[in-house]
Amino acid sequence: MQKLIDTVSSFYATGIQPQAKMFKVSFGQYQDRVIIIYPQTPNQLVYVWSDPPYLSWSDPTEIATDSADYPPSVFMDSDGNIYVVYTQQTTLNLLELKMSFSQGNWSLGTANTVCNVGENYFPSFTKDSTSRLWISWTYYDSGAERYFVHAKTSQDDGATWGTGPSDPGSTLTNGTGSCYSQLVFQPPYIHCFYSDDSTLLAYRSREIQAAGWDSQQTIYSSSTIDDNFCADLSADNKVGILFPGTSSLLYKEFDGNNWSGVLTVDNSVPESLAIKFLDNIPYVFFAKNVGNGQNQLFYSYKEGISFVSPEFFECGQKPFDKVFCYDDSAVTKYYDRTTEASDSTPADVFHPTSGGLVKDTDDAFYVGMDVKFNLTKIILSTAGIGGEVKWQYWNGESWSDFVPQSGGYHLDSEDKTVILWEDLNSVPSDWQRCPVNGVFEFWIKILVTTTFATAPVGTQITAVPEAKYLKVIR
Repeated sequence: MQKLIDTVSSFYATGIQPQAKMFKVSFGQYQDRVIIIYPQTPNQLVYVWSDPPYLSWSDPTEIATDSADYPPSVFMDSDGNIYVVYTQQTTLNLLELKMSFSQGNWSLGTANTVCNVGENYFPSFTKDSTSRLWISWTYYDSGAERYFVHAKTSQDDGATWGTGPSDPGSTLTNGTGSCYSQLVFQPPYIHCFYSDDSTLLAYRSREIQAAGWDSQQTIYSSSTIDDNFCADLSADNKVGILFPGTSSLLYKEFDGNNWSGVLTVDNSVPESLAIKFLDNIPYVFFAKNVGNGQNQLFYSYKEGISFVSPEFFECGQKPFDKVFCYDDSAVTKYYDRTTEASDSTPADVFHPTSGGLVKDTDDAFYVGMDVKFNLTKIILSTAGIGGEVKWQYWNGESWSDFVPQSGGYHLDSEDKTVILWEDLNSVPSDWQRCPVNGVFEFWIKILVTTTFATAPVGTQITAVPEAKYLKVIR
């Protein structure tokens, strides 16, 4: 099931990889209710919720209107209460507020100031077994012109952080050009995992009754680690952490005493990633870049001592199973360009008779898949001039015209994501497979209605969106 929840204007939308945004109530009458917290605009935080089967979502409810256009962090405790930490607009102070859960509803508390000195970004939040709250974040010292990982704690449910707002908390790193962090509570330790200067993944730990943090421990060194890492805790108290290597996606596991060796999940550098333990098995989700503006989603899981070969996460978001160019006046009318359409080699998607993807009235190209899909990414080496097309699907009896949800597109710009329908839940119920050139698929037909003066020539045509900032239920 793929369902559009909202369209946002904020920069980060669901936020950086170490941050949590989506949670499920785990008890009582409202068990399995899912809530998502996100910035709807650059300055407004909202939440939506849904019950199984998650086809209908609530309208957005406002949380804050003074958020800067940086991603917040969210945490749900065992009672369903939610804590939101965010950077305040203009001041760049770090604020925290609690959303108390009762009778299926969340009620907003008053925002507390965590830190009002320096500049404060990219927080992470957790709660330990003594109900003490913890926040780590990226702290920018304008005097030193460096970024540091800082951490603070609250023993009164967020009313006071450290010794007060002017207390910058504990400094966990030495200061570099960038750093990002994630807190994980692995009883009896709070771990702060962080990247430092995009070259190091490390952590520091603190026993919850101790006075200070242990020394830094290195997890991995690489030139590609920035905010693109993510950790999770299993029910049997193991920490798994997912991160990019120089040319691969890697995983390590910590049982509280010892680290495993490095396991390779995939031989590609992920565009974004996420991890979730299910029945103590780490499931990992990530995107591979397959072309400009195209990040294809995959998943894998650990089986025994290794990860299984990654599989498509969303079967309707991949290169097309078939792409045909059709020239109505040619001797050989259909020309298979499936392989050429799947890669980014320039100017190789065309019919050899017309020299274009399409050219004259009644020419067409077809994109097909064995499952329904809701978009197509079209990259042209030459944009069409002067022509017009119409979009059609097979309704079981005939080709049915429709206007894509994103609006009309006549192959007149070189790079276009055409949203056919807003999500997979919205595709026409009467869309059926049919044979095109002897191949049964769910087809979209793009038919020329006005001849092109300059024929469009294709480079890449897929059903892969630009997926970013993956999130899983925490």
